[in-house]
Amino acid sequence: MSLTRYHANIRKYYGLLTILCVIIGYLYPKFSILSSYIPLLLAILVFSMVIEHQISDFTGVVKNYKIVIGLISSNLILYPLIGILIGHGFIQQPEIMIGIILLCFAPSPVVASLWAELSGGDGTIAISTALFSMMLSIIVYPVVLFFLGIASPEVSLSILKLLALSIFVPAILAFFLRVEEEKYIPTKNTVTFLSSFAGLLIIVIAIAHMASKLMVYDLNMISILIFINIILLTAGFIYGYALSKLFRTEIKQRAGFLFTSSMRDGIIPLSVAITYFGSYSTMPSTILLIIMPFMVVGVYYLIRK
Repeated sequence: MSLTRYHANIRKYYGLLTILCVIIGYLYPKFSILSSYIPLLLAILVFSMVIEHQISDFTGVVKNYKIVIGLISSNLILYPLIGILIGHGFIQQPEIMIGIILLCFAPSPVVASLWAELSGGDGTIAISTALFSMMLSIIVYPVVLFFLGIASPEVSLSILKLLALSIFVPAILAFFLRVEEEKYIPTKNTVTFLSSFAGLLIIVIAIAHMASKLMVYDLNMISILIFINIILLTAGFIYGYALSKLFRTEIKQRAGFLFTSSMRDGIIPLSVAITYFGSYSTMPSTILLIIMPFMVVGVYYLIRK
């Protein structure tokens, strides 16, 4: 079977494969030894996201700047307000609260465009917003963590370097190669397959990391984090739907609004948490990686119907 077929099957069964990865990570916690490679896997995902699309796809940020600003508001305003308020009401452990803050300021994930396209919608808005959000996170994360007193100036600068190497550098490299399209085409199938594999491997590593260190923790806390994640995702879906109505978008674009405003990036906060904070700070983003596929698949079938 060619790499194209493998990649097509991964896209088609991504929800089921995600659940399988959760099971594998739980049963084989030794995969946690790969935790230090999550920033590298994030770089692979960013690189593949940029190089798989036409340059014109990303100019949508300029053409639809009002829509992009509206969608990014879910990352910079909606999620932080809801997550931090609920977190302060239920969470007493500082490390877990740090994880919630990391998650709330996480930009829309790469796979937002994937689910928008699988739902029969237009993924252009999703992909351009996702890239712009991730670029913005390079500055937002260190600044927010510093002013909230979570990270010292030295740690904030170190986080800035980590995100720059994981997001900015691979994105710029992919842009440069994308312009040289003739050189890029022969490697496309390999890159797209590696990106799909990297995304699934991150889920295995995240679950293994939690299973090896956190499963003995109070199950009540895990239930609270599941509740917080569900509230965040639901608020995002409602916000995206309302925004699509406000801008009177075409039906094919509504899926992009729904997934871009709701889906959270568990990989970026996971990378920062594993690298700079304690094990418990990884819990919110890890639990997100578990429950998000279930909610996304539900919305996907609702849109398809």
